[in-house]
Amino acid sequence: MESKMNDMNNKGMFGLEEKLSSMLKPVMPDPVFMGKLKTRLAKTPAILIEKSKRRMGVIVVGAGLFAGALTVWIISKLKKR
Repeated sequence: MESKMNDMNNKGMFGLEEKLSSMLKPVMPDPVFMGKLKTRLAKTPAILIEKSKRRMGVIVVGAGLFAGALTVWIISKLKKR
């Protein structure tokens, strides 16, 4: 009984394989494309990490606040004279 089931499964699978092979034709990829793809996949990409511009922004804002406070302080000293 089991051998009949195995025969049916094998025939069914082989029938499917035959149908698919008759319907689908194999495609040969372009060798140049395959070579480039292989190189790109095997080569580690160079990753550039940009430095944060936030630090420069904080320095500029701090310098502006300091300059403004210094200006206010100098003006208040000149007015008291």
